[in-house]
Amino acid sequence: MDTLYLLDEMRRVARHCGEMMLVAGEGGIAAERKTSFRDLVTDYDKRIQAYAVNALSEAFPDAGFVCEEGSPADTGAGALTFVIDPIDGTLNFVHHFRHSCTSIACMADGEAVAGVVINPYSDELFYAARGAGAFLNGRRLRILPCSLAETMALFGTSPYNPEVADDTFTRLRMLFGRCRDIRRAGAAALDLCYVAAGRAGLYFEERICLWDYAAGALIVREAGGICTDLEGNPLSYGKKDKTACVAGCADLVREFVAMT
Repeated sequence: MDTLYLLDEMRRVARHCGEMMLVAGEGGIAAERKTSFRDLVTDYDKRIQAYAVNALSEAFPDAGFVCEEGSPADTGAGALTFVIDPIDGTLNFVHHFRHSCTSIACMADGEAVAGVVINPYSDELFYAARGAGAFLNGRRLRILPCSLAETMALFGTSPYNPEVADDTFTRLRMLFGRCRDIRRAGAAALDLCYVAAGRAGLYFEERICLWDYAAGALIVREAGGICTDLEGNPLSYGKKDKTACVAGCADLVREFVAMT
């Protein structure tokens, strides 16, 4: 596999996805409910996903796809599988909060081998290839060791899984008592990238899907951090089951897991 070509194509596609997101401008964005009043989809989600699938299929004809808005019926039987979230942070997007992204990961043999996340509003492209490091617009990313007392933490509320809300806020209250402060921004893929970039020391969420973390978790690991579940186990890359996610430098993740 030519990893350079793979990553170049993924970045090219992600850039265009970001441009499509920006076209929305400041007008009204119509949204439909999926599973609840919190779980929304827009025509932009669908159009961006369709473009990404078509463009990557042209470059990698035998690749498979796992996508948030439904995967293509005929995805090929090759060794590569692309995992796509066309707009992570759809609610932000609908409300013009300007904190949303497109996330694309490439999986081979059950592991992420390349990942790209673009925030078009800040013109920031995060990317990584397995064993080759993590980067932001060409700048190498490295996570530095720190303790909870020295860090700002990011978290997600798993809004589509209200049954875990009490547990989330119990953990959050403990975390708030130990770290400098906390932030909730509403896009898991960007939260992971911000940890990789050193903007926050820790991210956690009780329930997220493969397309939320496949690219971002690789970027964290290639920046020198780790991603685990709430028991400290490595993340599962199963296509169907949601997982908890904790990301940061190794000592910080272990400190958080032990605390909760």
